[in-house]
Amino acid sequence: MRFTDLECHYGAREIFTGVAGVLEAGERAGLVGPNGAGKSSLLRLLAGVEAPYGGSIVRARGAKLGYLSQSVADETQATLQELVDAALSRTADEAFGLQSKLLRAMLSAFGFTPDMYARPLREFSGGQRAKAALAHLLIDDPDYLILDEPTNHLDIHTVRWLEEFIANDKRGYIIVSHDRYFLDRVATRIWEIERGRFHIYAPGRPAYTSYLEQKQLRLEEEQREYDAFAAEREKRRAAVAGLRATHTSSDYSQVRSREKQLAAFEAQEQSPPPLAPRAAINVRLDSARAKGNGFAFEASGIAKAYAQPLFTGVRLDLQRGERVGIAGPNGSGKSTLLRIFAGGLQPDAGAVRYNPAASAAYFAQNTHDQLDIAKSAVENILESADVTPERARSLLGRMRISGEAADKPVSAFSGGERRRIMLAALMARSADVLLLDEPTNDLDIDSREALETVLSAYEGAIVIVSHDRYLLERICDRVLWIENGEWGVLDGGYEAYEAQQRERERRDRESAREQSEKRPKASKLTPLKQRSNLETQIARVEREIARHDARRAEIDAAFADPELYADGARVAELQAEAEALRGASAEALARWESLLHELEALG
Repeated sequence: MRFTDLECHYGAREIFTGVAGVLEAGERAGLVGPNGAGKSSLLRLLAGVEAPYGGSIVRARGAKLGYLSQSVADETQATLQELVDAALSRTADEAFGLQSKLLRAMLSAFGFTPDMYARPLREFSGGQRAKAALAHLLIDDPDYLILDEPTNHLDIHTVRWLEEFIANDKRGYIIVSHDRYFLDRVATRIWEIERGRFHIYAPGRPAYTSYLEQKQLRLEEEQREYDAFAAEREKRRAAVAGLRATHTSSDYSQVRSREKQLAAFEAQEQSPPPLAPRAAINVRLDSARAKGNGFAFEASGIAKAYAQPLFTGVRLDLQRGERVGIAGPNGSGKSTLLRIFAGGLQPDAGAVRYNPAASAAYFAQNTHDQLDIAKSAVENILESADVTPERARSLLGRMRISGEAADKPVSAFSGGERRRIMLAALMARSADVLLLDEPTNDLDIDSREALETVLSAYEGAIVIVSHDRYLLERICDRVLWIENGEWGVLDGGYEAYEAQQRERERRDRESAREQSEKRPKASKLTPLKQRSNLETQIARVEREIARHDARRAEIDAAFADPELYADGARVAELQAEAEALRGASAEALARWESLLHELEALG
């Protein structure tokens, strides 16, 4: 695909102009830029969904495009079965059986059970709809793909699967994503669009990290070129001004010649003024005491269970100045453990002991837990710490919430703005230990990077739960992982945890293959009885999954009721139950997949 001089306008507003580039075969381009820069608009033009205001797009003759928009799964009224049928209807007869099996295996890996096929997609969660749309796109086998935020709503297991799939695929991709770790793993180069300007960076691995280095060098070079251009322009202007002040009628032609040369030089516009840096959030976190030796807190024998045990016997010694990330699949109990560390939830067993001289601050995942939405942003800051109104307004201003906006009720702010109010409240407290639950949610990349820089320089201790793997890799010294009731503490940061997870998945695949090979070919049960037995077990597990889903739907409905948040204890109880149910559902789905494979093996 080749595109030249593309323009995009919305009314009188110009989004971008002069955008040009080429997607080579096998190349995976990650498209980045701030919110509102036009990333999704550019993808719609390249996918042929919208026509450009100007410019041209040339696509390879006969090549089939696969396009995944952010809202594709929300735009259909179809059932999952209809989505499957639509994908298979475009499959050649000789490949129908293989594609049908592949699609159903993919949907099974994504957590879809046969009893879900008749349900309309609009009844599924955002994550389930995203998975269904992704499976539908991939099974269509396009020649190149354009993906707009493909990891939105996906759990870490599915994101890791998608990373492996794309990284090993030979087709061309254009991918918009705010997941920098994902871009580092799958992209071969980065395209950037910012305030109407489009830049293509040289290939590099890891791609996003290489892009940051290249961008810094580009900005420095642009500044040098512009400074040289401006200096030469001022020199020529001074020369012309001097001639004008002293010229006589005999050297008028020399003045005119110099003026023409100056006009031609200024008209070249080879070095336009570099773009001023975008205003990012200005975070500063201070510890009550300087970094030093000694413990921040000690956790020993921590256990918690709801429908089933989340974890048992967890131990963690956190030193002052140390950073620990808590990682694991959804529903494993990460946020529950963090709340126990913060003192907001009592463990079933064990205890947390803080250094008597240390103070701690907790940053909740849910804004309702820490902000009174009926009160103004300023009032929330004043209630969170002993600061003056002037100091509260100053902190909000550093979060890009200034002037009259600071007096608006929190209910009037967006999700990202509420997170920034919470960060302002965190800055108002000088704490020795920060307990952070998804602090980068709803923040754009620039704001995330600003926060990461501050956390890296913070002298106190940090425990952080986050799906932002780039953040965890950048700041964490150790990882406390939780999964299926097991736990451990791993040195080496997040990259060591990722390596452990990939090795575990590899061993699980090998073990499953070995077990399949060792399985006796004959059985005392007849094939009919074996099938009946497996079908009974599958039905039992499906009923168990349905019960979990029904209860989770009841909890989701409860969370939709604003009156619930007046009872903080009830909110905490429901959040913990929801986590436990997610874990139980994941375990039941794993059993269902194993039984289904056994049933398929019978033929």
